[in-house]
Amino acid sequence: ESYLRIPFAVLPALETGVDGKKVWVKRGEQKRYVQARIAENGRFQINITAALQEVRYHLELNSSNSLCVIALTRYELFESRSDLFVAGMASGNQRIAVFSILRYDPNLSFSSEFWHDVRKVSKPMSKSKTGCLIFERSVKLLVHETMHLLGLDHCIYFECVMNGSGHLEEDFRQPMSLCPICLRKMKLLTNCDIIDRYKKLGEIYTESKMQEVKWVTERLESFE
Repeated sequence: ESYLRIPFAVLPALETGVDGKKVWVKRGEQKRYVQARIAENGRFQINITAALQEVRYHLELNSSNSLCVIALTRYELFESRSDLFVAGMASGNQRIAVFSILRYDPNLSFSSEFWHDVRKVSKPMSKSKTGCLIFERSVKLLVHETMHLLGLDHCIYFECVMNGSGHLEEDFRQPMSLCPICLRKMKLLTNCDIIDRYKKLGEIYTESKMQEVKWVTERLESFE
């Protein structure tokens, strides 16, 4: 909300579980089984199309007047049998998206060959640093994908949160900030006060101990 200067709301979580070899999602009091794959070690991935269908149902049930709805999950996603994983998918014409943030956890190691081979690293980060890093990566994802659902394409002009990425390492290197061109587009969409926006972001970055504090402080000083 501080970043885009438009109202956001957190909807009720989608309860998910496993019965034997089947994965379910709750709709009200009923369990609805969804397409998924389950490994012998108990790890599972949910089909991305099935996940989007549940988000669409959630949208119709809880927030039909919203601009868009994005679901975040710590469960992994896939589209076809050959996929190692799918980070997520957006359906712009339906105003919905779903993304997995499991691979944003720096204390997990993922096999490059087997989707179900997920292990803990030998030297994990502290709980506080882990939480800050996952939060930062997740916020960046939410901003990027919300901007897409509002109509913005990938940025090809400067280093920008709207840059496209081909893999997670490239995703992690992207800045949190908007370039001048994308900032102008956001201004036209939301009619926000840029200086007020930077002040609000500074408060969030400071509270969350994010490295963008220095950057946003310099931006505010440039307006003086």
